Amino acid sequence: MTMTFAVSILHYFAERIPGGLFNLENIRNAGRKLLFPLVRLLAAIGMGPFSVTTLGLLMTAVAAWFIWDGKFIVGVVFFIIGSILDAVDGELARRKNAASVAGAVFDSCCDRIGEVLIFGALLAGKAGEAHHVMVYLVPATLGGSFMVSYIRARAEGLDLSCSVGIFTRTERLVLLMAGLVAAGLWDTQALVITLIVLAVGTWFTAGQRFAKVIKDGRGISLDKE
Repeated sequence: MTMTFAVSILHYFAERIPGGLFNLENIRNAGRKLLFPLVRLLAAIGMGPFSVTTLGLLMTAVAAWFIWDGKFIVGVVFFIIGSILDAVDGELARRKNAASVAGAVFDSCCDRIGEVLIFGALLAGKAGEAHHVMVYLVPATLGGSFMVSYIRARAEGLDLSCSVGIFTRTERLVLLMAGLVAAGLWDTQALVITLIVLAVGTWFTAGQRFAKVIKDGRGISLDKE
């Protein structure tokens, strides 16, 4: 009874906020229009989607090094560049008729690697040295973030739609970047606050997605004819 009630509550919030805290689809559409010139430029100079995805991951790795070293403003600049490249690789693939399952998997794997690099830098670097609570917050946040992505991937692999939640990837990136800027301009305490919000938000979102999958998938057989 308690489990059913909890699932019902989470599903209620999932239906009320289907696209995240921000209107995610509107943000994506606006972002695509803003990034069209960059997509055209990358296509014109002959860069392919795999190269752009790889370059984006390299920029994120550079960002992680600066974040580890406590240079948060410089780090967030590289982080933004990496995120922009990650945002255009799909559109570039479609423009060049090169969209593929392999590219989608490669892109998702690079996203997860990028998260490990950034959060690992927070834990192992200057922020982690200044605030020992990071040893709890970083795994909690990273675990929640991975669960949000995993539940959606697992659900969509079973032909269930699962893009609901208040903390989708867009919200997580914006909040993390804001926390890094605040740490650079103010104090690393801003990152502690940021990670608390991210940890709570990601696990709540994972709960929302879990509740939706449980509701939508109940009674559907896995047996294929």
